This record gives sequence, C-alpha cells and structure tokens, in this order.
Amino acid sequence: MVELCEECGVPRMVSRELKWESNGVISLTASPRNRMVFFESETIDRVFRGIEELIGVPIERMVIESRSRETRRYIERAFPPEVRRIIDGSRSGLEERMTRMAPEERETLLATMRTITRSIIDIAKNYGYGEQMMSELWEEGADFPWRVQKVRNPYSVLFFAADNLGSVEAFEGIEMQVRCVKTGEDTYRTEVFPGAHALELRERLKRRRYEFKPGDVSYRRCPRCGVPLAVAGRRWDVEAGTITDPDTGRRMAIFGPFSADAVFDDLESELGEAIPETVIEATRRYIRSAWNTENWNRDGLTFQEMIAVRGLGYLARFEGKRHGLEMLVQNACLHLPMVGTVQALVEMAYGVDSSTCEWELADDGDLTITVKI
Repeated sequence: MVELCEECGVPRMVSRELKWESNGVISLTASPRNRMVFFESETIDRVFRGIEELIGVPIERMVIESRSRETRRYIERAFPPEVRRIIDGSRSGLEERMTRMAPEERETLLATMRTITRSIIDIAKNYGYGEQMMSELWEEGADFPWRVQKVRNPYSVLFFAADNLGSVEAFEGIEMQVRCVKTGEDTYRTEVFPGAHALELRERLKRRRYEFKPGDVSYRRCPRCGVPLAVAGRRWDVEAGTITDPDTGRRMAIFGPFSADAVFDDLESELGEAIPETVIEATRRYIRSAWNTENWNRDGLTFQEMIAVRGLGYLARFEGKRHGLEMLVQNACLHLPMVGTVQALVEMAYGVDSSTCEWELADDGDLTITVKI
C-alpha cells in the first residue's frame, strides 16, 4: 500500500526522498549533491522522434543503451549489502551460478528478486512512470521471471525499455539485450535476454559536476509534508502511475536529469557536434506544436517558479526586450531541452514564427540564453 500525505495526497516517498531547494534544485535527501527533475515526460520521446526526423538516422537503440548504462549504475549502487551478496555479479553471471544453487539458496534468491522487483514497481508508480506490473512468469515458476516486465501508459517507451535492461544487467552481472512489444492500447511488454550489446558506445564524456549556487526561490508548501503546493496541485494517480498537470493535461514524471543529459552527450559523441543544435530545434518544434501562449507570460518571477518547481535551476537574470529575451539560469540541467523550450516560448509570446538563439553552458552550471526575434 502506497502511503500518501493526508493533507495534499502526494506520495510520502516523494516528500521523504526529495527536497525542493531555494536554488532551483530538487535534491535527494540521502545524497544532496545528486538531483531529480519534475518534468513533462511526454517531451522525452517526442524530442527523440524529432531528432530522428531532422537527422534521418534512427537513434532508438542508442538512446536505450545510453540510458540503460545509467540505470545499471544506479541500481548497483542502490542495493543494500545483503542483497549484493546474493546477486553479486562480480564473481560470475547470475544465470551460471543458478545452475549450481541448492533449492534453498534458489528460493532465497527468487524471494529477494521478487521483493526488489516490487520495490522498483512502487518507485515507478510514485514517480509517474506508468502502471508497471509483475509478469506472469512469476506465477509460472520460470527461471528468470524478472526479465519480463509489463507497463500500461509508460512515461517514455524508450526509457521504460532502457530501465528494464539496465536493471536486469545489474541483477545478473552480464550484458543483455531488450525487445519491447506493444501488446494493446498504450500497453507494452519488454523482454530482456542474454546477448552482447547491439552497439558499443564510445567512452562517456565527463559527467558535469559543480557546486550548487544559492538562490532565493520560495514556495507555498503543504503544511504536513512540505512539498510545494505547485507540485501537490498536480493530479497524482498512484495506481495508474501518472502525474498530470490539471491546467494543461500533460503528463509529468520525476527522473534523474543526468541520465537524459548523458543520452544527449552520447548522441553527440556518436553522431557529431551538430546534435546539440538538433536537440534544441527538435524541442522548439515540439513545444510550438504542443503548447500554447496561455502557458507563457514575460514576467520573470513566474518563469523563475516555472523552472525551479521542475528542478531545472535558478533563474538569476531575466531581461525581456523589444526584440527578444536574455536570461541566466544557474544550477542548470537538461540545458538543451531548456534552450529549445525558451526559444519556442519567446516566439509564441512575441507572435513570430522563427528566431535566432545563442546559448552557453559554463563549467559552473551557469546557462546563458539569448533569443532574438
């Protein structure tokens, strides 16, 4: 049973594990240097499809493998010591070791894996990933029931497949592949199976790390759990695994921005230096087609809260001018989608079809954006 706040209805897992800071960062209570975002999830797959259309190259496999690599590292770090001892993949793959297990040891393993799988499903529902379900393999007594997962209404089909791939690789300690099949209306089934990766991504670009700068964003908060009321005001349907903005009807989800930024870095490393501008343009086109001018006004304080409540950073400067906008976001993340979003919103606010955009991300996390019409 998922525990909800009696006052605002937000899952207690969210208020326990996340903290909306005054500097535009949503930090993890257990690891304040790490962060999450509360973001329109439908943007994810739409932007990836837009990139494919612009460059004429399929990127689905690259996105899945890049994201799964991040998921595997996260899951491996998240295991408590007693679980690591049971599923430790450093000695050999789990599949090989299961052939040598005594019945009691095998039973312990399956019970442990069932608990882990249920825990991951609970997290997914709390964070808006969709209605994930245990597969029928658990009841059929299959050897590796955790390899199959089902979901209804996923927040991102590509990230759902990647998360399952990375999780199973963390469980079993060997390389895997994944196939994802649509089985009904907005319902999908993934199957993970042993096999070398279809492609080997180049060495990862260095993950961006910087000290977060202070800010002065203030939130009206739930008096019981402390979650900002702007967050609590979304519709949380935990059983369906959805979070919906009642004003726009758009899905939202809580996820780590580092993994999404890593996908964009990997795409650039594999496909060339034109990828950042392609991501920006794909985002700009999507926002223009999916949003409307009612969601935008040129008041800096409104936009500051819009960015901060999503955990995207702290709006330190906002200068609307006759022919465009200049802004500075400190502690920035998901910077490429943010640039594309700002460019689209400026165009809609000024009633123009196109603009020019200049941007720069500094090593200290400062993102400067200048849009000219």
